[in-house]
Amino acid sequence: MVKMDVWGQGALFAFSGLEGKTGFDSQLVGTLLGDHAGIHFLTAQPFELYLDTTGVSNLVWETLASDVILGKVCIQNEWKRFCVAFKSNATVVGVCPAGRLRLVFDSGEKDPNVSLHTVDTEDGCRFCLSLEGDTACGAKEIDAILEARRAFFDRFQPKNMDEAVAKTYLHAVSVMKSQVYSPEGIFQRLWTTPERYPHKKLWLWDSCFHSLGNQVISQQLAKDSLLSLLDTQLPDGMIPHAADPKGHSAITQPPVIAWAVEKIVRRTGDTAFAAQCYDALSKYLQWDMDHRRTEAGLFFWHINRDQATNRCDESGMDNCSRFDNVEEMECIDFSCFMKREADAMHSLASVLGKADEAGKWAAYARTLSDLINERLWDEADQTYYDFELKTQKLHRFQSICSFMPLFAGVCSERQKKALVASLNNPRTFKAPFSIPSISAADPTFGTDMWCGPVWINYVYLIAEGLYRYGEKELADAIVRNTVEGIANAYMNDGVFYEYYDSRCGVASPRLYRKGAPVSPYICSRRITQTIRDYGWTATLYAAFVYEHPELFGA
Repeated sequence: MVKMDVWGQGALFAFSGLEGKTGFDSQLVGTLLGDHAGIHFLTAQPFELYLDTTGVSNLVWETLASDVILGKVCIQNEWKRFCVAFKSNATVVGVCPAGRLRLVFDSGEKDPNVSLHTVDTEDGCRFCLSLEGDTACGAKEIDAILEARRAFFDRFQPKNMDEAVAKTYLHAVSVMKSQVYSPEGIFQRLWTTPERYPHKKLWLWDSCFHSLGNQVISQQLAKDSLLSLLDTQLPDGMIPHAADPKGHSAITQPPVIAWAVEKIVRRTGDTAFAAQCYDALSKYLQWDMDHRRTEAGLFFWHINRDQATNRCDESGMDNCSRFDNVEEMECIDFSCFMKREADAMHSLASVLGKADEAGKWAAYARTLSDLINERLWDEADQTYYDFELKTQKLHRFQSICSFMPLFAGVCSERQKKALVASLNNPRTFKAPFSIPSISAADPTFGTDMWCGPVWINYVYLIAEGLYRYGEKELADAIVRNTVEGIANAYMNDGVFYEYYDSRCGVASPRLYRKGAPVSPYICSRRITQTIRDYGWTATLYAAFVYEHPELFGA
């Protein structure tokens, strides 16, 4: 039995929509503390609930998950339980040694909306903390809740797997569980968020990456992750980059939805799911063609001209120096995503017996391939670049996006070999932790978000492209390196991070995030702190292990 026993400051603690009703505007969400055995709850008036460990000689964790903590403490040679679990969206219950439970508000003033009811017994103090006035803390009820929350994770016990990889895999399941909201507002089914705090909302390409990991929990959750994204579609076909039950943003994000749908259909054979998504996908891709396509036929991202550190959040690569001092460009990533979406739509149309539409998507995919190779390939440098519309010149900046033609199936054999050579070149993209977000040769390379660190979503896409081109040895090495690198960080820190240092020289808490990091960790300060227990790091870690078990001894 693999234990979930790695404590991590900043690890998320939240009630899951898999267990019952959640509320976007009213929820009890917390993160594990670093200086106490307890939780920092992020309400309107934040507070800490923790165990006073004065005089404690030992503390052992049995289960540390996103909605249950099970442990025991040794006080004067006697072991006592310390357990906390979510009963509902706004209530936690638990057991603590008598006289050891502490409730401390950050402001020093008690929030009248927070109630704490305790009952002392010979076995310890039973407690119920609630935002809804719930006071129930009977021994049998608490034990039943604790056991139910713990038992959920027994279903995902890995076998014959390296211990660090296995423990990290279980934590990935835990994080995925915490990401799930119940139906609310515009969402007609379960929906997911990168993390319940601070992002909170649904995000476009995040949801697609979530679906890949959510298949570990259930294929229905994987499907709901995408169907809930389609719930956000506007009448004109646009799918916004972020949405909550009541509203949405004004820009979009990388189109990888049809690709994610196709992956589920290929795995499950569920043609009804394909039919459920097809028309909405067609409408969305048409919106991209109508609003983000250049006269030449390739695709551009909206540029935030008035922002220095968030020049292109529509691309998902907010602060990448790729966008410094430029305006709109024909972008290699956007154009490749659209080509891969056309491939996926061809596949879905074929499954649904839509022969005419399948032919149209196939033809469009060929057109995009030709345009990408004609306009974005640089023969001299043997790589792909963006094309600046204002100057009518290639923007010679090499980032992970230069490898998206592998993912999209655009490369010739000769072009593939050139890209593989760059991936294997220590001066550009070969690093101790695969794969840096920009070339190490670029003068802006560093540790700030999209200016050097490793992001697992692009690693996943590049690996898929390498498998597509028969580069199995390199793809396997990249997948193994990524999984083991994330597992090593998890065993040290007990959390997943947004991104990692490709050179393994700077710990993730000290990486820049649009500015210098602050310490200690305060998750509400997400602008300048690497977010912990980040959504797609967890889901794609799980997807890598689930899809390539042979690489990890399973």
